[in-house]
Amino acid sequence: MNSKKTFVILFLLFVFITSFICRPILAQDIFIWRPDLNKKILSEQHKIFIHGEYFVQLQFPCTFPSYNDLSGPEDRWNYGFQNRIFFTRNTSFLGQLITHDDDGRRTKFDWHFSLRHSPFENLVFIIGHDSNHDSDFQSHLNQKSFYLNRNYIGFGIPFQTETFYVEPFTWFLHHTNHKGHLDFSGEKVRQEYGIRLGLRLKKLAVANLQVLSQSEKIFSLAQTVRADLIIRIKLLDYFELSIGTSLWKDITESRLENKKKFYKFIWGIAIPF
Repeated sequence: MNSKKTFVILFLLFVFITSFICRPILAQDIFIWRPDLNKKILSEQHKIFIHGEYFVQLQFPCTFPSYNDLSGPEDRWNYGFQNRIFFTRNTSFLGQLITHDDDGRRTKFDWHFSLRHSPFENLVFIIGHDSNHDSDFQSHLNQKSFYLNRNYIGFGIPFQTETFYVEPFTWFLHHTNHKGHLDFSGEKVRQEYGIRLGLRLKKLAVANLQVLSQSEKIFSLAQTVRADLIIRIKLLDYFELSIGTSLWKDITESRLENKKKFYKFIWGIAIPF
């Protein structure tokens, strides 16, 4: 096995495991369905193969703010990658990094790690960890510096064909400081539930939709919702165009009588591998 790949894999696994022990380090994973992916399985190949992509996105027009306290200039550029390892046909690991720029400087880093295991064909258990870190700016909440972090455990119910993928899911958060309203006046988010949809539009295009709602109490109505739509158009085997949109908004009015929302349109490229 290539020594550089070994180091990257061991480092990602180390961060993922220690995050639950040390409770340190909100970045949701970008949902991209790849129906034609030729999965290389560690348990069958006896080698580690990394599937993933590099991506660049221009966000314009956009009202998403730059920093963890939802302040700063508009978020303009995203650069990042996804790395996925299939340990077995039923178990996979995802590591993702998204960096944010406001045109002239790096503003934030978002990390996401998750482990998915499917004991049955239409059931998957999920363990995840997300964290957002400001770059050279310090966010504050209630006169205290902070960054967003959370751990969660949950499950999904996936169904797929050659042209369609759907997965209702829910997960339960712990060790989190993620708030339920966009003005941070809510309680800590305890549960998220939503749905993922993948649709092959034509042979070279796939639509990816993820809708995620956030609740301050388990098995209760949500306070906020976020929806992301990304359409991927394959131009070459290792080059795709991305177009899409995202909306993040309050469903209910906050304690401060606010009902905020953010939106953005996405234009970019991706290099899958």
